[in-house]
Amino acid sequence: MPDIGFSELLIVVFIAIVVLGPEKLPEAMVKLGRFVGKIRRMWDDATRDIKKEIELEEMKEEMQKYKKQLEDLQRKVDDDINKGLTSLDELTELGNRKIEIK
Repeated sequence: MPDIGFSELLIVVFIAIVVLGPEKLPEAMVKLGRFVGKIRRMWDDATRDIKKEIELEEMKEEMQKYKKQLEDLQRKVDDDINKGLTSLDELTELGNRKIEIK
């Protein structure tokens, strides 16, 4: 944002008084103030929206990381369960053989 000193501000006010006249100047200043306020609100809204999008993207990346960890854990548990079932099937078959032998 440009730096405006006191002397520059006085020149702008003087020009505004000459161009608009002292009667219309207060009304013009009110309109200018409202316009600047709208611009600031729009800027704040845009900044807030961008920050939300960045936060959502970061959360999405973190969620993907946790999802991958859960999928890896699920595969490990499934493998362990399948190994356990295979061992149980082998024990059952071994027990059936012993029963048949006796």
